[in-house]
Amino acid sequence: MKLETLYTIHYKKLLAIMLIIFAIAVIFLFNQYSTKGYFIEKDISLKGGISATIYTEEKINQEDVKNLLLEENPTAEVSTRELKSLGSEKSNGILIETSNIEIEQVRSFIDTNYPTADISIQQVGSNIGDTFFKEMITAMLFAFLLMSIVVFFTFKKAIPSLAVILSVVFDVVLTLVVINIIGLKISSAGIAAFLMIIGYSVDTDILLTTRVLKRKEGTAWERSVGAFKTGIMMTITAITAILVGLIATNSLVIKEMFTILVIALVFDIIATWVMNTSLLLWYLNKNVKTA
Repeated sequence: MKLETLYTIHYKKLLAIMLIIFAIAVIFLFNQYSTKGYFIEKDISLKGGISATIYTEEKINQEDVKNLLLEENPTAEVSTRELKSLGSEKSNGILIETSNIEIEQVRSFIDTNYPTADISIQQVGSNIGDTFFKEMITAMLFAFLLMSIVVFFTFKKAIPSLAVILSVVFDVVLTLVVINIIGLKISSAGIAAFLMIIGYSVDTDILLTTRVLKRKEGTAWERSVGAFKTGIMMTITAITAILVGLIATNSLVIKEMFTILVIALVFDIIATWVMNTSLLLWYLNKNVKTA
């Protein structure tokens, strides 16, 4: 089956597949919320707790650290990450994030087991973390609202505008699902990455919608193909640049942001060039038939 035939004749099937995928993702998130009480797992900076960094060239077994802390504090939540230098497998230490434990207990544990290591310990109150998280979510919703207003003002047509907005929602929801599956904890940097997703996602959708609706040369399919050639180059360039940064950086904050952005950009390719394109072709076909 030719690709043009798939899009121009069977676009409803493509759209149905995308909506099924979206529905499954939403069900997954709601199931997680009902069983675990959250859509995303927050790290210490957002839910409160203690972050302790142990700087040492001595090889530290992460599981041993976690198990020792849990033996002394069975109700604590503990996660560990190894620190490494750029381009090297040599360990520079370990990051410990924990909650439901007193900071003096963490300090005592480190002093007892790693007396010669340099340490850095920070504590974030649960109220501060929760307040900051709510503020970040509010900012994200406000950005999404403004984006929606701009899209409706630009195209002045309900279906094409909703197609753009739905593509952004698709990117965010599917990215959340993958983040939960791989067990990535979200910090304030992660919320900032989701703000960036709104901008990245809407670019290609506006490009597609503008080319298909406002230009008159060629057929709708030909205009879609022209938009695809430009849009896919934009997205691949962005993914390539982010992947290079992801490989090169040793910053946990940047790694978190870039991981989220790469996942979202991959889904943006599907959302824009399958779901949004199908919606636009369905909209144009319907208008031609009823005109």
